[in-house]
Amino acid sequence: MFGRKKFRQNIMGHEISAPRPTKWAYYYILKYIGLPLCMILTGMDIILFFVFKYGFDSCYGVFCLIN
Repeated sequence: MFGRKKFRQNIMGHEISAPRPTKWAYYYILKYIGLPLCMILTGMDIILFFVFKYGFDSCYGVFCLIN
C-alpha cells in the first residue's frame, strides 16, 4: 500500500501473502475513529454556530455568502 513492497514469506515451502486488514478492521476503524471524529466536529460546528449567532450577532456558514 502506497509504496510498500508486498513481501511473500516462505513457510515449509509454501508462499504466504503479507497480512492485510480484514472487513472487521475497516469496521472498527470507522466505529472508533471515524464516528467519534464526526461527532466531535458536528458538536464544534453547533457550538460555533451559537457563539457567532448570539455572541457576535453575525452570520456563520456558507449561506451567508449567498445573502
